[in-house]
Amino acid sequence: MATAVLPATRRNSSLVWMRDFLREELSPYPGRGALVARMVIATTLITVIGMTFRIPYIYQGAIYALMISRESPRATLKSAATMLLVTATCAAYLLIFVSFVINSSLLHFLWVIGSWFLAFYAISALTDYTAAVVFTVMLILGVPLWDRYLPAETNVEDTLWLCLSVVIGVIVTAAVELMFARRRPGDDVLLPISDRLSVIERLMTCYSIQADIDVATKEQIMQFEMRGTSLLRRILRRSDYPTQYSVEIAGVTGLVGRLVDLAATLTQLGFEVSASDQQRFGNLASALAGLRKELVNRVIPGPLHFDTDGDP
Repeated sequence: MATAVLPATRRNSSLVWMRDFLREELSPYPGRGALVARMVIATTLITVIGMTFRIPYIYQGAIYALMISRESPRATLKSAATMLLVTATCAAYLLIFVSFVINSSLLHFLWVIGSWFLAFYAISALTDYTAAVVFTVMLILGVPLWDRYLPAETNVEDTLWLCLSVVIGVIVTAAVELMFARRRPGDDVLLPISDRLSVIERLMTCYSIQADIDVATKEQIMQFEMRGTSLLRRILRRSDYPTQYSVEIAGVTGLVGRLVDLAATLTQLGFEVSASDQQRFGNLASALAGLRKELVNRVIPGPLHFDTDGDP
């Protein structure tokens, strides 16, 4: 009997783990809805353009739209520029090197082997994984075009069509990104900071009125804790902001990240909230609301004063 029950128990535990994993990975967080909307709009527009003008390999542009999209407009535009540069480089590689091997079967065979070696080496050596993948995909699609028994002009045209599909995908995705950025104007760093302060403010408000913490607030805090502040720091490091501004916002980012960690810890604790604690939580919520408003309006927040009289 024991040997019959054990596999069923393992299957049940595996199913529970898979269910929890999918729920955590697919659960919404601030910015995910807009990111999905941008992806869907971009891929739809690319497909419509390709079907309307009968552009070959347009599916590649739609796939690249999913690879380009990022959580911030600056990161998306940087990824788009990287893909354009890598695509142009790979197209030049194909058209230049194939002219030396097209008339020799042996050289053509060695060129194909060298191209596959170059693709695998790029994936292992390049620090920008997106650029490595784009380069590899272009080689995988471009090299077989020159294995067909067709005129060289046809192969050149198909190679250029492949590049055009990528260019269309990059341009449409960047245009959709800019449209959403103008629809929701703001700083790439200040808006995520504002989102984090807003969810912590809701948590403090729940404690101040002794209300149950809603599941959405708790999940957002946990997601912010898992995501950390590395993306915000990377945006600051690669931005063209003035040095003084970058240093100040980097300090704010670190403090807000620490605040998110503390809030995530609070959600896992059970404690009694006294009347004085409720008042302090309310003061914290008001202070966070003021800080968030001043940061979004690019105003240097003033010092916060709390009443220290009474209970320690």
